[in-house]
Amino acid sequence: MERSFRSDLIRLVTFLGGVYFFLEFILPVSVLESVGVEALHEDISYGFIVFSSMAMGLGLINLFLVHGSRIIFQRKDWMYSFVLLIGLVCMMSSTVMDWRGGQGVADKARPFEILREFSDVIERDSTASREDVPPLEIRTEALRDATFARIAELRANIDQKTLLTFSDQEELYPLGETYIENLREILSGTEQAARDVKVGDFSSSQALAASLAQVSGFIRRIEQLNYDHSLTKKTYDFLYQGLFVSLGSAMFSLLGVYIAAAAYRAFRIRSFESSLMMVAAVLVMLGQIPFYVYISEDLPAVRQWLMEVPNSAAFRAIRIGAAIAGLVMAFRMWLSIESDSFSKERRG
Repeated sequence: MERSFRSDLIRLVTFLGGVYFFLEFILPVSVLESVGVEALHEDISYGFIVFSSMAMGLGLINLFLVHGSRIIFQRKDWMYSFVLLIGLVCMMSSTVMDWRGGQGVADKARPFEILREFSDVIERDSTASREDVPPLEIRTEALRDATFARIAELRANIDQKTLLTFSDQEELYPLGETYIENLREILSGTEQAARDVKVGDFSSSQALAASLAQVSGFIRRIEQLNYDHSLTKKTYDFLYQGLFVSLGSAMFSLLGVYIAAAAYRAFRIRSFESSLMMVAAVLVMLGQIPFYVYISEDLPAVRQWLMEVPNSAAFRAIRIGAAIAGLVMAFRMWLSIESDSFSKERRG
């Protein structure tokens, strides 16, 4: 029988990966640090993220190949493949654009956040008496000049009415004007705080840092409002909330009706256990609907007891059984015996 070194290599890598994560979970951090494993944990985790991304990319390519060929050659049910790929492309595009929009919100506020961080760095370096950095006077003056420049740039955007992109909508105009007035006041206070900054006076630099944080937070709120009323956000909400979530709710509703109809057709009272199950189901359903007031006011309490005591115990037993089954499957995957691909028959 010819020996397959490829399958043995896959078995070895799978086993070593399982050993690492098993020991990493049960051993104390001090033991892992003593053998130098803890320092490699982040790199190993990033490696698994890379492999997962590659697997997802391969799955996406395979999806396009399978359904694309079905559309090109117009095989059976090719219309469903066409709808699938169109929905996939639209949802992926809108999701990427939504992510870029969120990044844009953070990028607009980033300059003032950098200035605030620079103010903290100046104070920290001066307290530590670092000599490998520029003098305190030069850094303080640079912070003051950069703050004035950013404030002037932001005021120019306000005067040119380019800060609020939704201000042309009549119903949002009062909100936009309120935000502009509040931002002008905050900028005036920040400008005064920058003038009051003195070399070596860290209380004044802390006041400036607080004002810069207030400006960056306010800009983030304004940019978030801009994005919330943009075409990109509306398109994403329509595709996700309007279509995906609604279609998911409809699918699970139809599935629930189908399961209930199948259970009604298949269920027969043939034993004491089935009779007990039928009585419990009827009591739970009657205790759930407002109709119980015409039968007995104790039905909600009975339903609550059935759900919390017998049902919880049965559900806990099912979860324990599922956990044991999952543990068995984990060991099978760890030892590479979960698939016929590594069996002796396939290797022979």
